[in-house]
Amino acid sequence: MKTTLYIFLGILFLFTVWQFYGSYNNKKYETISNEIIGSINSIDFKIYDQYTKASVNTKAYNMNSASGNFPVLANYIFGGNKDNIQMEMTSPVLYNMSNKSSFSFVMPKEFEINNLPSPNSEKIFFETVKNQCIAVIKFSGFANEKNCAAKHLELLNILKKNNIDCNNDFMIAVYQPPYQIINRKNEIWVEVNALEVKNIFLKK
Repeated sequence: MKTTLYIFLGILFLFTVWQFYGSYNNKKYETISNEIIGSINSIDFKIYDQYTKASVNTKAYNMNSASGNFPVLANYIFGGNKDNIQMEMTSPVLYNMSNKSSFSFVMPKEFEINNLPSPNSEKIFFETVKNQCIAVIKFSGFANEKNCAAKHLELLNILKKNNIDCNNDFMIAVYQPPYQIINRKNEIWVEVNALEVKNIFLKK
């Protein structure tokens, strides 16, 4: 009995160390630089100047469909491309939840559409996003369709109360890999008008 207990405690200790190491190591991932305009309640308003993403199309408003394409993009950045170029993993991965849904990896800063390696898969396409103004709400734990829908609704209600226009499309930003259990960070993004938001904070 004691031997079993010691083995269990040893496994638990190694798992905990691995989780903390993974949490620390994930902080080294390159993230998209942004400018914070201001905050209202639990909502941050940010502008992303520019980033390029590799994406695959998925079923509309279907997070499970998006997650199923993770290996396609992972294979691409880890050398499964026509140029055999390996790229560093970045953070976050993006789920675009709309009628034209997609799942995306943000490309490292040194890569733009004109110098990205050619994909082996015809599913992959590229897009450069410029001057994207978003309203952001954060939450912890694992992102799933239920809690993402709830946070999206919470975000929409705050925007509505503050007379900020937006549509029903949103993005889910996930910052940690699936194996990490502790210190998880997720965000819901809704695009808003930068001038409208800046005017709100100028009046405060």
